[in-house]
Amino acid sequence: MSLQDKVTFNLRLLLMLRDRTQKDLAKAIGIAGATLSQKFSGRTRWNLDDIEKASDFLNVKPEALVAGSGFEPETSGL
Repeated sequence: MSLQDKVTFNLRLLLMLRDRTQKDLAKAIGIAGATLSQKFSGRTRWNLDDIEKASDFLNVKPEALVAGSGFEPETSGL
């Protein structure tokens, strides 16, 4: 699994756990919903600014979004 795939997986998981939508995340990151959709589909890449803003929005450390197997409470700050 690529780092981009891990970020996408972890964001999907955290959005679900926090009962938030992709629209909420797009607004928090400051991008259009269509742009976020492209990131989730792998057509465009997540960058460090995206990861930082998303982690702030979801109230986790940025490391939580790049963690290897998704939900790792001891290392990710979840």
